[in-house]
Amino acid sequence: MPSFMMPYSFNFDLSSLPKSFFSEIIRASYKARIHRKLTSTARRIVKLFKLEEITGLDLEKAISLVEDLIEIFMLNEMNRGRFEGVRRKALFLPHCSRKYMDSRCRAEFREDLSTYVCGKCSDDCLIRRASELAEERGYDVYVVPGGSCLPKIIEKMNYEAVVGVACGMELLLAYRYLKDFPAQGVPLMRNGCSRTIFDLESLENSLL
Repeated sequence: MPSFMMPYSFNFDLSSLPKSFFSEIIRASYKARIHRKLTSTARRIVKLFKLEEITGLDLEKAISLVEDLIEIFMLNEMNRGRFEGVRRKALFLPHCSRKYMDSRCRAEFREDLSTYVCGKCSDDCLIRRASELAEERGYDVYVVPGGSCLPKIIEKMNYEAVVGVACGMELLLAYRYLKDFPAQGVPLMRNGCSRTIFDLESLENSLL
């Protein structure tokens, strides 16, 4: 079974960027489908939103990060039609987005599926809020330690489509492995080993 765990060699935090940044990423993804000028478009966005200054990343890393975001939104749009047409769907969340990474977290670990089950212990926990959002829409939710868990769960539970939250690089690797399997990806806004962040509004828009 392949492993999707290939995180960036650098940390980033996009949480302070304005909403217009992600609107620009979405617009760029539409254009990229036609023109395929990812690098020049990514460079323009990096400069426009001053990513080097805000994130502390050098130009090359900032461009790489934005290129991945553009490609993810492009793949999301390309998969959207087939994704909407199925019913049995699952949401995969990164366990590193839990509020607590120690015994204060009430999540229970299921060894048979290599996933945590959210214990709903903290109202302001991002995982709890995302889990409840997805469950209200009929999704099964898995809080996983890595993307390598996906094939096992998808095959065992016979899902027809998935939504995944992860860093951009891991989402792209998952997309390539899943190939024609309907999926939607929600990239992390802040990566790292704990207290990673993703945008709930973006997730909600993906839970079709």
